[in-house]
Amino acid sequence: MWRRIQIRQQLRSFSTKTATTDSSSSSSTISLLKSKKWDALVIGGGHNGLTAAAYLAKSGLSVAVLERRHLIGGAAVTEELIPGYKFSRCSYLQSLLRPSVIRELELGRHGLKLLKRNPSSFTPCLDGRYLLLGPDKELNHAEISKFSNKDAEAYPRYEHQLENFCKFMDPLLDSSPPETLQRASSIKTRLKDRLDKSAFWVHCMRRALSMGQKEMVDFMDLLLSPASKVLNNWFETEVLKATLATDAIIGTTVC
Repeated sequence: MWRRIQIRQQLRSFSTKTATTDSSSSSSTISLLKSKKWDALVIGGGHNGLTAAAYLAKSGLSVAVLERRHLIGGAAVTEELIPGYKFSRCSYLQSLLRPSVIRELELGRHGLKLLKRNPSSFTPCLDGRYLLLGPDKELNHAEISKFSNKDAEAYPRYEHQLENFCKFMDPLLDSSPPETLQRASSIKTRLKDRLDKSAFWVHCMRRALSMGQKEMVDFMDLLLSPASKVLNNWFETEVLKATLATDAIIGTTVC
């Protein structure tokens, strides 16, 4: 019930703001929103809302997306905040945009182009030195060696471990978790549900066993331990640890 109330309040707010600031084209939009019966309403045209709306529409539902700003995209919007200069409002890269979403929504056909960061990070120091990291392994080794030869040797092993962990997690991120079947009357349906759940967990166990005991312990340590502990186990120089720690805090302060 509260969801219906929230949607009505958003619609009233949308109607009031638009009616006082826009022309007749906005009035016709409001009339369309009120007259048509929608299967789903998405409040907010940010990147998550647009993705959800696209999947709902792709499944055959009629979907309305309501956004109060003059442009859509949410945190992924690029705007000219200073005349002549464009900035990304919040999202500085697209590492969390799943390849399956790009493929299933045919984003490439709609103009999506991905640009690789090279270099990927620049960390200045108070003494005038700096740390530059990117996809070039030789550059990374030379840059880290300016601060620590030991860390320069450990960094490729650290990257390799993270890549192995990503290979473990990637299939799970794109898989639908098994849900509890409610009031299934058919024995065939209940049996299929049990088999689907078993297949999911068997897949998880098989991938966990393939990692080995030590890697699995390191993986759980990475998930559950503070970033400082993990990085202290690998490296000694503060500028490198500070640079890598940004990966652990991305998204933690997003409301």
